[in-house]
Amino acid sequence: MGKAAKAHRAKVLKRNRDRQHVENKMKKEWNAAFEEQMAKMKEQFATMSGMTESMNELTTETEETVLNEVSEDTTEPIGSVQGE
Repeated sequence: MGKAAKAHRAKVLKRNRDRQHVENKMKKEWNAAFEEQMAKMKEQFATMSGMTESMNELTTETEETVLNEVSEDTTEPIGSVQGE
């Protein structure tokens, strides 16, 4: 193998290592940004779920109160009909 071929092979090896380095660096940055975005979305979803659960609890309490009030207000027997 000649001197020129060895020099060319060394340049190609260096170029490939540099490319691989840049590619790995970009993957690492991409993954970090992705993880950060996922954490934000999980937090946002947890907040939204918490709000929904609070609204469900409030609705359930309101429905129970209304049902209790209705059952307390009805003092007439269910089967009574006028005119009997």
